[in-house]
Amino acid sequence: MTMTNEITVLSNNPIVTTGSWVNDEPYLAAKDVKEVLGWELKTEGLCRGDSCIPLGDNVDSNASDSYNLSQLANLIGRPSLAEKNLGIVAIGQSHNKRSDALTKRIAPDFTLPDISGADRALSDWAGKKRLLVAFSSW
Repeated sequence: MTMTNEITVLSNNPIVTTGSWVNDEPYLAAKDVKEVLGWELKTEGLCRGDSCIPLGDNVDSNASDSYNLSQLANLIGRPSLAEKNLGIVAIGQSHNKRSDALTKRIAPDFTLPDISGADRALSDWAGKKRLLVAFSSW
């Protein structure tokens, strides 16, 4: 069963786009893939610059020229998690970035609001010890 609706993609740059869910898997139109992943769908495969990765049988598509977003992300080494009921797909960093963060102990920079609502970046405290406390009510 296919349902077309908004899909919120949480990645480097969060994006709300139109897509569909097929058997609980997120599908995006070919024209929207570059905006979401930074890679473009071409006849050669999934491309960025001069590099292309052939799709082969690794990525499902449907008659409306939409492609399985989770499989595309996996093809470029980025893990994903999709939740159809919420309309959300979270796409993680590449294996190389995750590995570097663990081995070199370098956290990626991010920005979050502090208790007073002001945006604070982790890099604001570069060179200083810091403690990040995260919690949730659920």
